[in-house]
Amino acid sequence: MTKIQATPERLHAIQAAKEYAEFLAKFEAKKTTDDCFTPPEVFAAVHEWAATEYELQDRRIVRPFHPGGDFVAFDYQPGDVVLDNPPFSIISKIRGFYDARGIDYFLFAPSLTLFGIKAPTMLVVDETIEYANGAKVATSFITSLEPETRVRTAPALAQAIKAQRPAKAALPKYVYPANVRNAAIFQRISSVDFRIPANECEFISELDSQAAHGKSIFGGGIIMSDAKAAELKAAELKAAELKAAVESTEWRLSPRELQIVERLNKGTAHTESPNTAPLFA
Repeated sequence: MTKIQATPERLHAIQAAKEYAEFLAKFEAKKTTDDCFTPPEVFAAVHEWAATEYELQDRRIVRPFHPGGDFVAFDYQPGDVVLDNPPFSIISKIRGFYDARGIDYFLFAPSLTLFGIKAPTMLVVDETIEYANGAKVATSFITSLEPETRVRTAPALAQAIKAQRPAKAALPKYVYPANVRNAAIFQRISSVDFRIPANECEFISELDSQAAHGKSIFGGGIIMSDAKAAELKAAELKAAELKAAVESTEWRLSPRELQIVERLNKGTAHTESPNTAPLFA
């Protein structure tokens, strides 16, 4: 097992998370659906990543979002960085408040509506966090610490968050030869008319290679001729196309939007700032 080094960033993050957890305990009875209390180990992982990525070791990290707190009246000091999980229902107003006052931040944000926040930088992280109030939210981040980047991914941050989740036993995934299929796989092509004559297939319960490991085909399967296997492959592709056509709508760019793309191709930024959301009064 790889030993995790006790870096200054990690120790700082762990201590901050512990202190905040003790503080939140005082407000246990006041939780609401907008109070997504971050698990201390998750906050510590995010804190450590951000402190390293943006070299925040010499800056004060503050968390103004707590039950009954007023982030507007919080005593911000020059050089402070807000690293916290704010109420998602007003996150655009929070972003506008900080941008207007030049207060740096690295905030948790809802993944599905991330771009609507129009932050200086949006970090897309494919992780669902289960918060202390039981809410499970697909979570990403916004920040003012990387203004030259509008959108980015952060694989190391995603991995750090993922490492805090309890390990779950992975279900085995089997890939069968093209000549072998079970009923579950045939369900995928049920939208396509496909038939296999009785003289071109046989029922089987397991492959010889599976039997050697004590495994079998769940629910039983069939083994078919090469000709039918090839036809089945074509049927699977057609079924996938039909499913995509039913489940999706293709939107096309308008002439105005094509002009935007052409402008962006030349590296010309729009004169309007993305940070134009109304400020928090």
